[in-house]
Amino acid sequence: MNVVRLQYFIEAARCGNFSLAAQNLYTSQPNLSKQISLMEQELGYALFSRTKRSVKLTAAGQYLFERLRDVPALLEASFEEARQLSQIRTGALNIGVLEGQEFNTQLATRLSVISNLYPDLVIDLERNSFRNLRSGLEKGQYDLIVTLDFDVENMPEFHSTLFLHQTAAIAIHSSHPLADRQFLELSMLRDQDFVVISPEESPTGYDRFLQQCAAAGFVPHVVRKPRSLESLLLCVEANLGCALLDPNIRLEQNVRSIPIPNSTVDICVVCLRDAQTPHLEEYIQILTSPPEVSYERHRSRAK
Repeated sequence: MNVVRLQYFIEAARCGNFSLAAQNLYTSQPNLSKQISLMEQELGYALFSRTKRSVKLTAAGQYLFERLRDVPALLEASFEEARQLSQIRTGALNIGVLEGQEFNTQLATRLSVISNLYPDLVIDLERNSFRNLRSGLEKGQYDLIVTLDFDVENMPEFHSTLFLHQTAAIAIHSSHPLADRQFLELSMLRDQDFVVISPEESPTGYDRFLQQCAAAGFVPHVVRKPRSLESLLLCVEANLGCALLDPNIRLEQNVRSIPIPNSTVDICVVCLRDAQTPHLEEYIQILTSPPEVSYERHRSRAK
């Protein structure tokens, strides 16, 4: 006997109708009938008396139904509680960080606060691409991801909290005639070649770039659409074009980052809206709190 057959029996007994029970269980009526017949063969006695128009529990079937009707719900609740206990005992926090980002002091400091408050917690960090971060969060590979705000906007399954507000910048080769400017307006780049992250990798990132250029009064000349930030930066290093990026990106010596006034790109901490990781809300509060928030404030909560 297995749990599936038990679920089929209980639903059929509750409904008093095999067709309705099959609909509720998202299976076919012949499959439900087969599973109940196999259960009866294994037990050695009938659970239902069948006619062409109806099914009715036998005395033995009624007895089992009364005793076992709550078992599937109890099993589901027990499995969920065991899963949560397993997470607590494992004590792991898996964080995905967008590739190409500097591991800045704010993130390092706040992770240290979490480590001090939860000394048994193992914090695992991994760099990855836009798409892999989103997919990893959905699949449970990550509890949190640290990425750019536009990449998860308009995605209701995700919950974002601001980590760092910053002015956008242009990454440009140091030999470029505009590389000595203290700042650049996007409209000043209307005749330049651009390298932009692939729309397959970050659809919202690509669309936002086009919208920003349109607002500046031009259609950009896009010469490359790399599938990763590392490849995008490589194109800038090779002087194939310039790129609109956040200023927290890691750059080589032959690439300059020049601010674009009145243009912003924010870093955020993202989790699933229905995430079940223990203490996850507390971790997010620590990661996204302003620097003046004290360790003592969070220590009292952790207890």
